[in-house]
Amino acid sequence: PCMMDDGQCYYNETIAFFYNRSQKYLATEWNAVSKLVMGLGITVCIFIMLANLLVMVAIYINRRFHFPIYYLMANLAAADFFAGLAYFYLMFNTGPNTRRLTVSTWLLRQGLIDTSLTASVANLLAIAIERHITVFRMQLHTRMSNRRVVVVIVIIWTMSIIMGAIPSAGWNCICAIDTCSNMAPLYSNSYLGFWAIFNLVTFVVMVVLYAHIFMYVRQRTMRMSRHSSGQRRNRDTMMSLLKTVVIVLGAFIVCWTPGLVILLLDVVCSNCNVLTYEKFFLLLAEFNSAMNPIIYSYRDKEMSVTFKQILCCQRQENVNGTAEGSDRSASSINHTVLGGAHHNDHSVV
Repeated sequence: PCMMDDGQCYYNETIAFFYNRSQKYLATEWNAVSKLVMGLGITVCIFIMLANLLVMVAIYINRRFHFPIYYLMANLAAADFFAGLAYFYLMFNTGPNTRRLTVSTWLLRQGLIDTSLTASVANLLAIAIERHITVFRMQLHTRMSNRRVVVVIVIIWTMSIIMGAIPSAGWNCICAIDTCSNMAPLYSNSYLGFWAIFNLVTFVVMVVLYAHIFMYVRQRTMRMSRHSSGQRRNRDTMMSLLKTVVIVLGAFIVCWTPGLVILLLDVVCSNCNVLTYEKFFLLLAEFNSAMNPIIYSYRDKEMSVTFKQILCCQRQENVNGTAEGSDRSASSINHTVLGGAHHNDHSVV
């Protein structure tokens, strides 16, 4: 039932108080669904952390990955690793355990997730912008300086931490109890709407950037097929880029759209029963952090070779010794797609 906002603050209330007001179910004991969600969540967390740690180690030990695009990929892996940690913390403070949280620890739990997911999305956007610049300037690899890459990374994390800390800093419903959302009972509807729209706008910008790349590369491929049929390697590079773009867009759409839509529905639709599938949609969004290492790294053959070297504990000389011979030509196509090609005899387009 709706009550008039009397301006009172409820920092000393229990979590159950807020959940009851939002009519969100707060479990008292573990049931089959909560056990399933927790088990699946922990499994995903472990995979996210291990996969992204592998990406960071591979980029660190292989000198041929020491270029701006790979630094951004490493930062994406760091963001996704942090997402795994944040979600791991959530898994042990969810279900019946939620009742034990204080207002501040509940806000910390949600803030960690907001920070990590914002960082992941911001990194994806930075990579999309970098790929757009590189392809349209027809560079072998971006000429961005290491200092500029560091600045971009600092901006990403600063923005992400601020986004995650905003509710704890005051943009919540603790002193405006009638503005509380249903999905996140201590968050105000205005913040949830802002966060969902912010990410949705970022998503649209990425779609536009990749669509622009897609159309440009397709046009160049058609021209090359008519006039430069001998340049098979460059055409293969473009097709590989197209496939990567489609996979990135597809994964992002599938993983994020349901969660963003359900957040917006929670804000604008008072009669919508958004709580029924909430956990599964949020879990689906978290899957994006598990998929990024696969999309951005396993399509790069040299990255895959580096992974095998790490997992098999082979000598580092072998990792860095793939610059000549068959390994060079075998890895160049996919290496060009994400790394901008570090070889002087290959170009992106």
